[in-house]
Amino acid sequence: MHIEELVTKIQPLSKEIIRAAQKRFDNLIKPVGSLAQLESMTARYAGIIGSSDKQLVTVPDTRLLLLWGEAKHAAQIEAAMLQKKALSVYASHVDATVIPLLVIGETSYDLLEEGAMLAGEYIGEEKAGLICLGSCENELKPDWQDLLDEEDGLAFLDRLQCPVVAAMTGAILQAAGMRIPVMLDGVATCLAALAASMFNPFVLQYCFAGDESAEEGSGLLLDKLKLQAPLRLSLNHSEGVGALTCLRLFDAGIKAYTEMETFEEAGVHNEKEDYSLKVQEEKKNIKEDAE
Repeated sequence: MHIEELVTKIQPLSKEIIRAAQKRFDNLIKPVGSLAQLESMTARYAGIIGSSDKQLVTVPDTRLLLLWGEAKHAAQIEAAMLQKKALSVYASHVDATVIPLLVIGETSYDLLEEGAMLAGEYIGEEKAGLICLGSCENELKPDWQDLLDEEDGLAFLDRLQCPVVAAMTGAILQAAGMRIPVMLDGVATCLAALAASMFNPFVLQYCFAGDESAEEGSGLLLDKLKLQAPLRLSLNHSEGVGALTCLRLFDAGIKAYTEMETFEEAGVHNEKEDYSLKVQEEKKNIKEDAE
C-alpha cells in the first residue's frame, strides 16, 4: 500500500469512547483524577482499540521496539540483532522485543514507504499490540528547530535530511492506519511524529510521549505535538529507553482501569448530595466565614 492510500485510512478516535473510559476512571473508588496521566493515557488507548469495556481494555501481549538505523549505524544494528546491546536486556524486563531495522532508501518518499512496509510486516507477523520507536541517529541537523513551521510532510523530511526520521515517519503512519499505539522516545522519534502529522493530523491521537529527553528542543517539540511525557529521565538520545520505561506506567493505568472497582461494582450506593464531601466542605466554609 502506497503512502497516499495509507494516509486516508487513518481515522480520528471516538470521543465518546474516550469520555466513557474517563467516566469509568472517575467512578473508581479513589479520588477523581488522582492517577493523572495514567488515566488520560488509558482513556486514549481505549479510543484506539475502539472500546471502553474493561474486559477488552487489556495490556498488549506483544510490544515491539523498532530500532531504526542506516548504513553508518550498521555496527549498532548488528549488536542489537545479536542481543549484545544493553537495550535488548532492558526491553526483556518490560516484556518487549527489540527489532533492529536498517533502512536503505535514497529519497524521503522511498524511506517513507520502506518504513511503513517494515512496520506493517513486523506488526502483522508478531501480532503486536503496541510499538515503541528507537533511533540510532543522534546527530540531527543543528537547525532542525527552524523547520518546525513547515506544513508539507515530504518537504519537511527533504529539508531535515535524516533517513532514519523519514523511515520512522512511515512506520508511525502505518501503525496509526492499523490502529496500533506508538510510544515515542526522544527528539528523533518526535520529529517523525511531527512529519507524520503533516500527512494526517489524526496520527498524533495514536502517539504517546514516553520521556521528555534532555536533548535540546525536546520540550519545545512536545509542545508543538501537544503531547505530554510522564517521564523526565535526563536521557540525551532517542534509542528507546524512555519509551520502554514508560510501558510500566502505561500498563499500570490499564491495570487500574480493569482491576479497581467502581462504587457500583463494589456494591456501594451512590453518595447522597447532602452528604458529599464537596457539600460538607462548602458548609464548613460558610460556617467559618460567619464566625
